[in-house]
Amino acid sequence: MTAQNPPPVPRCYVHPDRVAGSVCRRCNRPICPECMHEAPVGWQCPACTREGHRRAPEIRWRPASRGRLGNTRLTPAVLALIAVNVAVFLWEQAHYANVVDRFAMWPVGVHSEGQWYRLITAAFLHANLEHILFNMVTLAIVGSPVEAELGKVRFVALYFVSALGGSVASYLLSRPFEAGVGASGAIFGVMGAYFVLARRRRWETGTIAALIVINIVISFAVPIIDWRAHLGGLFTGAVVGFGMGRTSEVRRLAGRAGGIAAGVGIAAAAAAVLAVLVTLPPGQVNL
Repeated sequence: MTAQNPPPVPRCYVHPDRVAGSVCRRCNRPICPECMHEAPVGWQCPACTREGHRRAPEIRWRPASRGRLGNTRLTPAVLALIAVNVAVFLWEQAHYANVVDRFAMWPVGVHSEGQWYRLITAAFLHANLEHILFNMVTLAIVGSPVEAELGKVRFVALYFVSALGGSVASYLLSRPFEAGVGASGAIFGVMGAYFVLARRRRWETGTIAALIVINIVISFAVPIIDWRAHLGGLFTGAVVGFGMGRTSEVRRLAGRAGGIAAGVGIAAAAAAVLAVLVTLPPGQVNL
């Protein structure tokens, strides 16, 4: 019998002068204890560890409990809208009479002076601190789950067309010389959209239904509140929200951009219908 030479002791590929204590689970090269980085299974060498970090998927922000009322973190568009409303409110307080006179919802100004911008600018004005506080808290609670479902672009389109719907209802149903301010029409629209989206997703709808009913009762109970704008925004938001909810099939077939385009198209179509209604004289039905 002849004696066989013992196999060579494996050396670390990074430090050839050191004995390897393991092998890398990714590249199977020998590594010394200094080069051993713990991995989910076994050890990895420094090069494979760096490569793994570079290729690791990016963790994007996602709202907790997507789309659920009361369990969704504040979303970007909602935060931006709240910031804009607060900034306008502070500016408004410094020049209250001039700002309200120039930008409030005033049916005669829209019809006789062609000041169509009032249909939107009025939604960013508020009568007092309690008014804006109540509206912004409601927007934060209800708006975030709706944005989580629709995305930023479609949510902003929904918000603006709901504001327009509230102003148009006020234009047609209230007295021609009666001025109005507030984001309530837009926020009622967001509540209406949440209700139809929740029904479509088969979520619990009792809470949002109760919130809508309570706010409608308050609208009729307090004389200075423009319930016409609230109902107009609610109806507009529910219709547009229903249409946007149906664009999920378009998104599946045409991708994210196609879904956004379809949702914005629905909002634009609703805005066009509302614009036609404003060509009528104000106060068509004085309620």
